[in-house]
Amino acid sequence: MQNILALIYSSEFDEKNYDTLCKIRPDYMLPFGCRYRIIDFTLSNITNHNISNVILYGGEPLRSTLDHVSDGRNWELNRRNGGLMINPPVYNRSRLANEIETYYNTMKNFRINKCEYIYITNPMYISKVNISDAYDQMIDKDLDALIFTQNKTDEYGYYLNRRIINTDENEDPVSVGINLGLEEEIKLFTGSLLIKKDIFMDLIRYSIEKNNATNILDALFKYPKKKSIGLYKSKESLSVIMDTLTYFESSLKLLDREYFEEIFYEQGMVYTKSKDEPSTEYLKGSKVRNSLVANGAIIEGEIENSIIFRGVKVKKGAVIKNSIIFQNSEIGEGAILNHVITDKDTKVFEDVKLFGNRTHPYLTDKGEYIK
Repeated sequence: MQNILALIYSSEFDEKNYDTLCKIRPDYMLPFGCRYRIIDFTLSNITNHNISNVILYGGEPLRSTLDHVSDGRNWELNRRNGGLMINPPVYNRSRLANEIETYYNTMKNFRINKCEYIYITNPMYISKVNISDAYDQMIDKDLDALIFTQNKTDEYGYYLNRRIINTDENEDPVSVGINLGLEEEIKLFTGSLLIKKDIFMDLIRYSIEKNNATNILDALFKYPKKKSIGLYKSKESLSVIMDTLTYFESSLKLLDREYFEEIFYEQGMVYTKSKDEPSTEYLKGSKVRNSLVANGAIIEGEIENSIIFRGVKVKKGAVIKNSIIFQNSEIGEGAILNHVITDKDTKVFEDVKLFGNRTHPYLTDKGEYIK
């Protein structure tokens, strides 16, 4: 779909929600599923639907984004025409710009691009949504904008404080709201929007002039000119990551084989930066149950209900349960970890015991030594 320009922007990121996990990386660069990053799912889904014009609005610090994504080669986005552009963080009077200000400050990108439609997506909404089907619906109905939603019954409050779309008696969208748990069924905004480029540019200018919106959804509904807006109701599995808790839960959800196969293999593969490492070595006495273990690891101890990234060493007698162990970490002999997230290059010395819980996992810093 060469007629679409894709914008990837994590518009709801707040570093304080992630404790220490996002001190050295933006949220979309969090490691996920043994050897991937969260951004891999969005980039893969976009390219699996033949969109080759992509702008990734990078977050701070930018180094990890440049290292992992680079020129987009692993997603076949290193093209002479179009391809991937990484836009550095935009500032407005010494503060980080909001979504509307960011788009306005990069307006030249849209003026010179020959596409007629813009697909805006938040990578923290992990889903293999069918962009091609949504585009066909937009063309068939001659819509100016198409908002991606899912109907949800949220009895456990998983989507509290998430944005929802309010509709009239004809199921046409009329406003954007916040889920306060008052309705039995909600139309959850799933992080994506298709919009005509001309409309997009006009409403960005209008929002800046009136100073009446900070995000694209609010700007769309406050734009006064007549417009036709539709809803695309997707049914694919969805994980929304907004803080440490939802990151932890979404990661451990991958231990469900049915969900794992759906999110990684159905409707196109998920691609990532390739690294050549040897197969994982399971030494005598090791035990692994219901876990994901990446290549390059050396396992002597016991692992259960956990996710182990590349190059991790688990020494003899160590026990890891309900935990996420990032790349190149080392867990010493006799150490016990339960509900723990270790950042990259963490070293836990012998007989150390680390415990968190499901809602507040114990976190380590990158390269931390724990004795």
